[in-house]
Parts: sequence; C-alpha cells; structure tokens
Amino acid sequence: MLDKFEWKKWILPVAIGIILWVLTPFRPTAINVQAWHLFAIFIATIIACVTKPLPMMATTIIAIVIATLTGIFKMDEVTAGFGNSTAWMVAMCMFMAAGFIKSGLGKRIAYFFVKTFGKKTLGLAYALSIVETVLAIGIPSNNARVNGIMYPIIDNLSKEMGSDPKQGTQDKMGAYLVFNEYEINIVTSTMFLTGLAGNMVALGIAKTQNITISWMQWFLAALVPGIISLLIVPFVLYKIYPPKIKETPNAHAWADNKLKELGKMTLAEDIMAIVFVLAVALWLVGPKFGIDATLVSFIAVALLLVCGVINVKDILGQSFAWNILTWLSIIMLMSQKLMQLGFFPWFSKTLGSALNGMNWIWVLVILYLAYFYLHYLFPSVSTQISALYAGFLSIAIGAGVPPIMAALMLALDGSLYLSTSSYSAGPAALLSSTGYVSNKDWWKLSAIIGVILNIIWLGGGLIWTKVIGMW
Repeated sequence: MLDKFEWKKWILPVAIGIILWVLTPFRPTAINVQAWHLFAIFIATIIACVTKPLPMMATTIIAIVIATLTGIFKMDEVTAGFGNSTAWMVAMCMFMAAGFIKSGLGKRIAYFFVKTFGKKTLGLAYALSIVETVLAIGIPSNNARVNGIMYPIIDNLSKEMGSDPKQGTQDKMGAYLVFNEYEINIVTSTMFLTGLAGNMVALGIAKTQNITISWMQWFLAALVPGIISLLIVPFVLYKIYPPKIKETPNAHAWADNKLKELGKMTLAEDIMAIVFVLAVALWLVGPKFGIDATLVSFIAVALLLVCGVINVKDILGQSFAWNILTWLSIIMLMSQKLMQLGFFPWFSKTLGSALNGMNWIWVLVILYLAYFYLHYLFPSVSTQISALYAGFLSIAIGAGVPPIMAALMLALDGSLYLSTSSYSAGPAALLSSTGYVSNKDWWKLSAIIGVILNIIWLGGGLIWTKVIGMW
C-alpha cells in the first residue's frame, strides 16, 4: 500500500526553490549561475527538512538527484561524497552504542553509582548525573541514553520509593529526577564531541568551510563549563523544584538487588568496558600517532564485532545510523560545493560587513543567543543544524569572529538549545510525556535552566577558552 502523499508539505520548499531558480538572472554578480542554482536546491532541501513531506534521508536523496541532473554535480562527486569521514564516525559511534546497551554494561554502571551515592535524593541526582556523563562519552545518541538506560532506571527507582504519576505522587521524587536527567543529558551531550550526533554534524559542516576541531579540542573547551553545569544544575533544580522525599535509604538496597540480579560481569561487558576505555584513550591521544577520531570509532566497532559483543544484525538494525549517514553525507556534499563555488565566502563577507565595526565577541554573543532561542521553532537538533549552522558560521567569520571560536561555540550551542521546549528533541518528547513533570513546569524550568546554561557556556565558556589560549 502506498504511503500517504503529504502534498501540502511540499508546497513551501518547491515554491521557494522554483522562485530562487527563476531569479537567477537577478542574482548578485559575484555568484555564478551554478552556485545560485545549487543555493536554490540547498534552501529548498533545508525547508523540506523542516516541513518534512518525507524523512530527511529521502528528501536529501531527491535533492542530490536534481542537482546531478541539472549538471551541478557529476556522479563521481556524489558517490565520493558518501565516503565522508564525519558521517561515518557518527554511524560507527551509533554501532558502538549498541554494544553498551546489548551487553548490559550501561545499566550495571548506573546501578553501581546509585548503590554508592544514593542515600539522599540530591546525592542520587548527582550519581545519575555521573552515569550520564560516562555514557555520553561513547553513546552519541541522547535518545539511546535516555530511552534505553536512564529513564527505565529512574522510573523503576522512583516507583520503588513511592513516587508514581499514576498515584499522583510524582512530586515525591520522580519529577525532580526525571527533569534533572533531561537537563543533565543536555550537559553531557555538549561536553563530548561524541556525546551527540549533532555535534559531529556541526563540525562536519564546519570542515566544509576549512575549519577542523579535534575530539580533544572540543573536550578541553567543554571541560570546565561542563563540570560547573554538572555541579550547579542538580542543586538549582533541588532548590526551585524540590522533591518531597529528601532521604533515600532504600535506594542502596534496591540498586544492590539489581546488581545481584545481573550477577557477575559477563564476558561481553568486560570486552565492552575494555573497548570503551581504549576508544577514549585513542580519542585523546590518537591524533599524535596519526589515528583520527573516525578511525578510532572504526577500530572500536571492529573489535566489538570480532569479539561477538555485537553482530552484523545489530549493525543493520541501527536504522538511525544508516539514515544519518545518508542525509549528512549529502548535506555536507552540497555545503562543500557551495564553498568551492564561492557562495559561502561571498555570503559571509556580505552579511558580515553589516556587523562591521562591532567587537567580534558581541557578534558571537548575538549569534549564539539567536541560534539558541530559534530552537523553539525546530523539533529536532539535526534539522536546525542543517538549516542554520552553515549560515550562522559564515556570518560570524565574515564579522571577524576567529573561525575556530565561531565553529566551536555555535556547535556547543547546538545541543545546549535543547533546554527550551517539550518538543526540542527525542528525550524531551519522551520525558515530558511520562506524567512526572507537568507541561507548565516543563516550559518554566527549561527556560530557567536555559538561562543558567547560557551564562555558564557562553560567558564562562568565553573566559575559559581564553584561559586555554583558543583565542
């Protein structure tokens, strides 16, 4: 049976694309015809990624076919585009994440920290925050961490402590822990390049504008703001959204029982732990030995396959990984071509001149905050990054912001802006619908924590990056 044809969702992208194409004779003289035509296709594609008449993978495939039929790309360029290292790194990290969940290592880590630090509700929140931080290093899907590991544990633990939305007792403890998980998930997604697929998408786009940022550079820039956020967020929420249960002496026994149910660490967990530590070590020092971050992710997946922690069926089942590999490769291919054809340099110079004379720090602040609050209009991380990141980056560079600072701060912003709405991304959609946190509280708390995160990461981040010599 044919899928329902969402023709209304095609109207805007097709109309904009045709209008821009027809306006070719009136294009800026600095832009050649081929660049303008690709710009028309690119904008139409991005709008279609927002209106979603089809999934992004299908939309981008249609776009690259049109661009090839019109002579903008040669088929050899298109096929070569699917060898993009950033896109493959995202996919490989997704495959590695499957090992965390399948082996059970993620749950074991969570139960261990709950058992060790869970005597008080605030301590429990910090314990779960540590778990989130550890998992974020090797699981680049915030959905996988929340859906597959963290929420089931928080839900079961809350109900064990007598906090259940169905009983109207969610405010005893569960509401606080659920919202804390949401915000901490945002922080950990921002701390590591591999903490969120969107991070790698952003830096992949930055690479098309000749800006390269390593795993280690990202980690160093995010380290201090990240630690401050991990310390402040649970405490602030404890004060403004306090749980009724302050002491959780039963949490230790509950976690201990869960660990006993799991039994001794299995061989799969041991291997997963070893591969995880190896991957982190290589992400940190690998570039010194000619091993880049993408190769590290390939090595980790290869080891997991050889040792049987995951299998080919597990890899083929990661539909999100294959989906993002396809559309990201195409988006980056078009972005890189726009760079080669001189469109982005012209764009950055033209719009950047409008901000000429303004200190670049203020330019970055304005763009950062605009980029953050525009997420209220977007229901996903990848959609906004695909739609706005390249343009914002070009404007920043054109206005005199140091390229590495422009690319890095906007990329960090691309996960922090999840502290906005109940539809900001998958974790928000899931956790806001569990009944633990009311819709009113969700929006209010997101706004408050969003301001705090902006102060820490924008204000504190600029100070910290200055200290470590990034500008």
